[in-house]
Amino acid sequence: MEENKDYRAHRSGDLSEGYKLQVEHTVSCENTDISALIAQGAETVQAMRQDSIEGEKKAYDIVVAAAKQWEQQAAATQRLDRALAYLRTPEVKHTGNCWQPFSNNKDWMEISNRVYKMFCQIREQTTYNREAKQDVPTAWYVTWDLYINSPRKGYNIHLAGQDKKRYTDKAADVSEGAISAPGKEEKPSVLGKLSAAREREKAAAEPKAPIKKKEDMQI
Repeated sequence: MEENKDYRAHRSGDLSEGYKLQVEHTVSCENTDISALIAQGAETVQAMRQDSIEGEKKAYDIVVAAAKQWEQQAAATQRLDRALAYLRTPEVKHTGNCWQPFSNNKDWMEISNRVYKMFCQIREQTTYNREAKQDVPTAWYVTWDLYINSPRKGYNIHLAGQDKKRYTDKAADVSEGAISAPGKEEKPSVLGKLSAAREREKAAAEPKAPIKKKEDMQI
């Protein structure tokens, strides 16, 4: 005669990955001498079995209560881990809202703060002028990209940008909102343009008051 009992407990979902409890326990009663039990008769053995089930339930309840206590303590540990992760995260590197050559490629300029970072490249196209006997600029190609500035690698989310947009006027990249030129802070920057665009979208989405007809107006 063999009796097999399998208990499983699993806690997950409300805790972070890594905080999981899974308990598996199997009891096997193979080749057990039951002659003494048989001698006591079926009614006595049935009563003993009921007592054993009650004791088994009490033991199980103790295990479940311990699991809940562990769960609460694990949640407290997780909160502490998050606080430590925040405190140990270095401040994001930035240029203090000032344009400067990009450290990885001097052909690019960069500007950044604690929230955003932007890279810009202006490539000048020249054509040989026979009268002047020299190359003269005829067009400018502007490329820029705007990202979320994050101290964590791989978290610099791309927000906006343009690739090699052509201008025939060097000042047009500023007047059309391509970039804010270094040293000309009075001109609108891309960050300013994006902020203004969001405000316009928000205003457009707000419900407008109905226009009253002439006969509905009170004079």
